[in-house]
Amino acid sequence: MCPNGTRIASRTRSTDILRRVRRLNEFFYRLRWGRLEERRRRGLIRLHDLLAKTDFADKYWMIMGLLLGCMRDGAPIPWDRDSDFGFMDRDLPLFRAAMQMLRDEGYNLRPPQVGNDGRTTMWTLKYEAVKYDFFLFDRNDTNLRWYFHQRKPPLELVNEVPAHGLTTFELYGRRWQIPDGAEDILARIYGEWRKPVPDYVYWRDCRAIVERYPWTGERRPPD
Repeated sequence: MCPNGTRIASRTRSTDILRRVRRLNEFFYRLRWGRLEERRRRGLIRLHDLLAKTDFADKYWMIMGLLLGCMRDGAPIPWDRDSDFGFMDRDLPLFRAAMQMLRDEGYNLRPPQVGNDGRTTMWTLKYEAVKYDFFLFDRNDTNLRWYFHQRKPPLELVNEVPAHGLTTFELYGRRWQIPDGAEDILARIYGEWRKPVPDYVYWRDCRAIVERYPWTGERRPPD
């Protein structure tokens, strides 16, 4: 077998092993906390209600996969284990205070992702095996910018969408903030977003990516 074929076969085996591990993990998660849909619904409602008591309550909004599912299907994508949110860099102190409260309430902070410039760009909180990702946004002229870090291959991706305001969307009996031009934002990220694309890969296919670099892959232990 040629070296390229060997690498492909190795990646295929690794992917198969990862899928089996995920299925096994999900089996135990179901035994402990119930089905993914139940855990995600319960976790999102709890997240919303806890953050509603903080100064961060109106400072974050749905983005990426969570926004896509809600706009396309009226609910999160059934198999998605991540719920994605964004917030502005000026509200970082409010987020940090709210994050500490969530940790006190049982949300587990995963090692944050750190950009090549040393800044933390995304925080992940985990509750009942569902992740809640909070991405730091900043203003870049007429656009909003955020960073996405891909582990394999190790890439730092700079993303931009037109600056926008916020409106609300009802999910699980709660009002959530979303971009006020959500359809245009989704088109900027996914292209034709109204139809599922099974082989979509963010780091390869996202239309909002304006720059990409090799990533150092740094993850810091939670504070």
